[in-house]
Amino acid sequence: MNRPPAYPDWQHDVQWLPAIDWNVKLFGGHEQQVGRDWAMPPESHIGFEIILILAGSQETVMGGRRYIAKEGDILLIPPGISHVNRCHSADGMRYFCTHFNVDDPHLRQEMIKHNRVVFEQATPENASLRPILDQWLAMVRRGGGHATEDRFQLQIGLFELLGKLAQTALPADKPTTHDPVAPASVQYAKAIAEAMKANFNPHAPFGEHDEAPVFRIDRIAASLGISTGYALEVFRKVYGLSPRQYLSELKLHEAKVLIQQPDLSLKAIAERLGYAHLSHFSRQFKRWTGMSPLQYRKRQDE
Repeated sequence: MNRPPAYPDWQHDVQWLPAIDWNVKLFGGHEQQVGRDWAMPPESHIGFEIILILAGSQETVMGGRRYIAKEGDILLIPPGISHVNRCHSADGMRYFCTHFNVDDPHLRQEMIKHNRVVFEQATPENASLRPILDQWLAMVRRGGGHATEDRFQLQIGLFELLGKLAQTALPADKPTTHDPVAPASVQYAKAIAEAMKANFNPHAPFGEHDEAPVFRIDRIAASLGISTGYALEVFRKVYGLSPRQYLSELKLHEAKVLIQQPDLSLKAIAERLGYAHLSHFSRQFKRWTGMSPLQYRKRQDE
């Protein structure tokens, strides 16, 4: 007499969905009208920058190449890449811009290697991305506070945007040749990033003679039970930047966001960023951008 197997055959070939543990962040966004002489100093970001040209045209210089984006075009600037944006039209320019980040190393690496910067208006890729950006732009133009529902819609749109970009950078018929990053390495890199963010607290109280907290990768590595060299290696592999570069970009991005809030004095901004004196913050900001915080604020108002 034949006995049935202990388990049905289908149970011996179980397929699993992948586990997802991403840190995905949207750094806000804004619409701006600028004049013909508008230009930003060389800069780079910890995340991706995506720009929708609403009127006029923009010139972007990056990696020794010059790109022109016209009305309706979308630009995607990878993280950690120094670039310069300037108005390219005689009548000025209007644009919508936002920054986002995802710590999935495969997606980041492939999107950077793909090197697709301008998605022209008539292309299918532009058509797939434009509705998401239009939805965010409508939220900006609506003004006022944003409800919890709006924040969920923003997050949904961000995941949809990442999915569309992944289709562009990782077509289904293109074999991947990346070296896989071990899950443990990703977790260590995330832990280092979170430790840096905790160390850099814009709202921490500082005394009159205090300085900004000193970043020590060796201490963070020791707290995780790994060597400093390994900590540096896994962090760069996941984020594409050294920990010190990441922290510098984090501070710079926070500074730019705060400077664009006209109700905040520059002294208050310096204090939020952990600087005991405005002069210390001003010198550091000029090293970052080539201009003082006051000059940067005035440039944003042009």
